[in-house]
Amino acid sequence: MNRRGALKIFGIAATGLTAAAFGAKIYWEEFQSRRRSNLLIAGSAPMISYVQKIADAFSKSYKNIDIVAEKGHSSGAFLALNRGGIDIAVMDRNLTLEEFNLIDHNMLTGIDGLGIVVHPESPIKNLSIEQARHIFEGLITNWKDVGGPDALINMYGRQDGSTTRSSIEDILMAGGLLSRRIKELKSADDVSNAVAADRNGIGYVSVRTMQDITRALSINGVVLNEKNLLINLYPLFRAMFFVVNGDGTSDVKKFIDFTLSDQGQKVLAATGMLRVR
Repeated sequence: MNRRGALKIFGIAATGLTAAAFGAKIYWEEFQSRRRSNLLIAGSAPMISYVQKIADAFSKSYKNIDIVAEKGHSSGAFLALNRGGIDIAVMDRNLTLEEFNLIDHNMLTGIDGLGIVVHPESPIKNLSIEQARHIFEGLITNWKDVGGPDALINMYGRQDGSTTRSSIEDILMAGGLLSRRIKELKSADDVSNAVAADRNGIGYVSVRTMQDITRALSINGVVLNEKNLLINLYPLFRAMFFVVNGDGTSDVKKFIDFTLSDQGQKVLAATGMLRVR
């Protein structure tokens, strides 16, 4: 066989091998695209509401990863994580020293801040945590009891199921019940508009939904601004931490990287949280 003939045979064989390899690559990619995995996340109920927004955006890029996010409590989620029941615990507080010694990774992913707002011309500038809590509990009903005029306090808030309402219940109320006298409204805009139209009104909104038509009160003498939230000086805030046992799976890393990316932080900012990146 001459050299030309040998090269022809070799070329045919090589072409066949190349085609087989290409077909195997397509098969593998199709297999991988059909292969599904689960990511189990649980934790603080208000924070899981934010996580679900991230999960929706994440799933558009990672369609083969199914995310299950369960609402509960920080401590219960940590216990489930430590026992291997979930992949990520979402906590609204820092780890205790005992917890810290059991876990490898604890990442700050966002900050949830709340503003107590009044009419712009209200003489009230500051409330203590206790005063604000007692107002929304219905224990303080007149502005004169906190240094204001002799007038009934009109309260405005969000409906049950709202993330902002869940946050105010956990951060401000500390186990106390919100008063039935609070007028429940559908949106943050509705709360702001109601307070802006009522010189004796008071309401609560997330930091990112506050408007110039109302004025945020200082709490415990601390002005509400981004700096005071980021350094944990303003008291009506809650940080969102992702806690992972060990290095986490590749899916866990993908989800955390997405959350801390510019795209993920934009999703959190759109829901009312402060960016940490």
